[in-house]
Amino acid sequence: MVINMRHRLAQATASLPPLLRTPTLLAAVLAAGLAASLAATVLMLALRLVAGIVTLPEMVGERVLPLMSAGMFVQVLIQLGKIKPLAYALIGQVVLGALTALLFPVLLEGVERVRARRGVGGAEHAAVGDWPSGAEWLAAGALSLLLWLLALALFWPVLPENLYGYPEGPARFITIVGLAAIFALYGAVLALAYHALAARVAARAARGEVAPDAERRALLARSAAVAGGSLVVGALGAGTLIHALFDRSTLGYDGSQTASLAGGTVAPVTPTSQFYVVTKNVVDPQVVLGNWALEVNGLVGRPGTYDLARLRALPQVSRYVTLECISNEVGGHLVSNAQWHGVILASVLADRGGVQPAGKYVYFTSADGYHAGQALDELLAAGTLLAWEMNGQPLTDRHGFPLRTVVPGYFGEHSSKWLTGIEVVDQLKNGFYQSQGWYWGPLHTLSRIDSPVRGASLARGPVHVSGIAFAGTRGIRRVEVSADGGGTWRDATLTPPLSSQSWVLWSWPWMAVAPGDHTLTVRATDGTGAVQTAEKRGTVPDGSTGYHQVRVVVR
Repeated sequence: MVINMRHRLAQATASLPPLLRTPTLLAAVLAAGLAASLAATVLMLALRLVAGIVTLPEMVGERVLPLMSAGMFVQVLIQLGKIKPLAYALIGQVVLGALTALLFPVLLEGVERVRARRGVGGAEHAAVGDWPSGAEWLAAGALSLLLWLLALALFWPVLPENLYGYPEGPARFITIVGLAAIFALYGAVLALAYHALAARVAARAARGEVAPDAERRALLARSAAVAGGSLVVGALGAGTLIHALFDRSTLGYDGSQTASLAGGTVAPVTPTSQFYVVTKNVVDPQVVLGNWALEVNGLVGRPGTYDLARLRALPQVSRYVTLECISNEVGGHLVSNAQWHGVILASVLADRGGVQPAGKYVYFTSADGYHAGQALDELLAAGTLLAWEMNGQPLTDRHGFPLRTVVPGYFGEHSSKWLTGIEVVDQLKNGFYQSQGWYWGPLHTLSRIDSPVRGASLARGPVHVSGIAFAGTRGIRRVEVSADGGGTWRDATLTPPLSSQSWVLWSWPWMAVAPGDHTLTVRATDGTGAVQTAEKRGTVPDGSTGYHQVRVVVR
């Protein structure tokens, strides 16, 4: 039985290309593959910086993340953050690139057989010179082409994503060309490194000769040197580029919340620098206005393209609108209010000849690959804005320069930043977060106590209690506050909101008489008369609900 297994193993080994039959040649192929993979990775990172082309690990994320449930997505973020998965994917890409080089000997043998049948050169890799032979170049080119076509097939939907904001067509073309350059460099370095390392020994193997021990040891030493040198040079090159990308990353502001003013209150209008930020990206787009265009197509009378000047020629509006992230916890500060200036979606659609009868939904696309779909009647009823200014100034990069949507009455996931496309369609197309199963309806009524803060030690006497309440486009009719954990309720005074789509600031004078612990609680009633739900629920996947409570101590 053992003899039979050895015989079968010998037969299987004999069927392998000569380059894969011996450990020394196998090591040489892997070393060449490592050098090629690291070179391609460095070029990939460089293209991310200079041309805005999304890296392969990011493309993997763009394809995989929408397939996750909302709960799984949040758990991955909590446990790994954004950097670890990308780092693992980058390392995996380098390793996979080195292993993919094992296909090179198979392709090389196939090329040589075809050329031999046609009487072109025979076993050409046996001829050793300073440069790779024609067969070696053909095999490397075939491998590069296969990898390029595979990447296009796998990542076609996310190819238009671009750091510098090109429209979908040009962005896709730039990415296709960039991927071609990456895989071409991989093939070129693979052919050169293989030829320099293993061509002489491989030529002997092709003729059935056994290389002397000294030659095999020299090959192992060269392979180790190439692998080690590639790791050092690749790490230095990739490290420099990664550092440059980190300087432009979202790590310093992603998840930032609106800070309270002195005394725990909030400003009626949130300064742009303090407006909350949540982004799916590690590196947000930094759109170059000269590259950018807004494409409006689908079921409209006249599909067309806008630059910012053409949009400004349409009737302009300014409006105060509050936005809230669906990840905002009860009492959280992922909610902010700003004045937005731009044009309403209805005006843009009218300028394009109106919507065809079959057009029932709108699908927004963005430079960062974000997509969001929503019913047209909901967007029009909310008075959806296409905004290019925020608080009287052009949008900043992190808030969606040069154009974003502002969809009042819905969570911030509905409001796409870095907008590049508006498509009117007849059926709902799910976007990034919709695919994960996040709630996609009107936001929930919220109320929050900002002053006094949790755990405050208060002197007996009058205490100013204040905060915010918000119910989207439904407005706020009433805010009630309790000083005994919800046993009794008192009406708060409401400050008139800046618009029907912004938050309401409220206050209540509490006479703190009894010393000891007290639980302040707040609830709001929206403009329809519906009282905020007391049901306590977390943010995933439907958004948090429940009353906000603050425990204080009266001395």
